Amino acid sequence: MTTIPEIKNLEVLLKNNLQHDEVVVEYESSRLTAPGENYGSIMLRVTAKIKNITTGNERNLEIVAKLIPGNKKIEEIFDTQVTYKTEFNFYATVIPTLNTFLKSRGVNKDIDVVARFYGGRINLDGSDRVDEDAVIVLENLKANGYVTGKKNIGLDVPSAKIVLDSLAKFHSVGIGLRLLQPEIFDKNIRPHFYNFVSSYIKDMVYAGLIQVLEGSDEFNTDHIERAKIAYTHDPKKVDVSDIWGTLTNCDAWTNNLLIKYEDGKPVHCVLVDFQVLNYGTPHIDVIFFLLSSLLYEKLEENIDHLLDYYYEQLLLNLKELKMDINIFSRDSFDEETKIAVKNYEYFHTMWMLVPIMNENLKSVDQIAASKNLLNWEKEHVDRAITITKICIQRGWI
Repeated sequence: MTTIPEIKNLEVLLKNNLQHDEVVVEYESSRLTAPGENYGSIMLRVTAKIKNITTGNERNLEIVAKLIPGNKKIEEIFDTQVTYKTEFNFYATVIPTLNTFLKSRGVNKDIDVVARFYGGRINLDGSDRVDEDAVIVLENLKANGYVTGKKNIGLDVPSAKIVLDSLAKFHSVGIGLRLLQPEIFDKNIRPHFYNFVSSYIKDMVYAGLIQVLEGSDEFNTDHIERAKIAYTHDPKKVDVSDIWGTLTNCDAWTNNLLIKYEDGKPVHCVLVDFQVLNYGTPHIDVIFFLLSSLLYEKLEENIDHLLDYYYEQLLLNLKELKMDINIFSRDSFDEETKIAVKNYEYFHTMWMLVPIMNENLKSVDQIAASKNLLNWEKEHVDRAITITKICIQRGWI
């Protein structure tokens, strides 16, 4: 049985969320996610028993603790020394800054598309190095009725719209802060961006992709050449529009999107996993989400409609921030789509389809050894072909 890591000094982490006469009596923890649901960290479900020493009353606090992987190879692949700090600073600094900006624009509620942050640290020794005592403590969304979709199947259209609602809220605040309060953006937000690009298994995925495309009747030589160029484009060389630049999650796929349903209908989505927070076009998140996480049978017929929907929601959110929306033209929005796909999202999506479409992969250690890298399952092949068709037909690659 796998050992559950200890969380030291939990009461100190929670102190800003406890009454002055409350203490943590004890806690119980277990794995929150099954193997294969979260590759770059350990996620624990924690129930903390809180006692009021004045009244003697007790209550339980349901939280999630995010710890480093504890595996040197995985930590190297995910650049944990940087990505963990990125996520910690996102919750500790970026979100409070965004909430302050919202209030300055007359929006009297905090941003509600990220999990509540209870506390965190990168170590206990006061150094600048992330170690085994690093922890980020968040609300337990699953205890509050939020669920994720099935990664290799994807989300239906109503659920996708709820996700796009949350992405539009998130992106609009970043755009607004950058354009209206650039000094604060540069001071509190920009230092915490990280351009993470993994080369892990890149060549093996490329070989599998080209094998699939060349074996399909859907593509001619020119199409395949365009796909090759898009996949091998250097993703670090990405210019960001002065109009559209914002915060991007860069990892908005099914497992990182927690959705709440009421009477079978999706009502709210919370975005999680900000280890690779970056500055970029909102299309980085929108296109990656749609290509990787929409139900396969709904993808081709709905992608244009869903892009329209996101654009409309983004404008509504920008209006709420009292911004001049005339600068956010539909033509420039469409151009951003093309740039995002060609420069990064075609490669990003094809790379990520390996863990997404392989339900039995339990860790990144298994990926390189998997025979499926060159022998994709039918569902994997079908999605890769459809995504490539969509991108070629629209001139995105």
